[in-house]
Amino acid sequence: MGNPAGDKRKLKEKRRNRQELRLGPGAYLPKDERAQLQAEIKKGEEVVKASREARGKEKAAAKAAAPAPAK
Repeated sequence: MGNPAGDKRKLKEKRRNRQELRLGPGAYLPKDERAQLQAEIKKGEEVVKASREARGKEKAAAKAAAPAPAK
């Protein structure tokens, strides 16, 4: 038998994880705070996506500018 307090904590943690999988990050937060958190996460993802696209374009331009290897 385990510690009853620890068992309750683990069950709550599992419930929160299931809620986050279903509803998105911060599902256990109040609705307005959850919306704010999800908006911040979305902004961060957009920044990362933009930087990846820029890096991809730079690589493509560098590849196009490089001379083709002689055969």
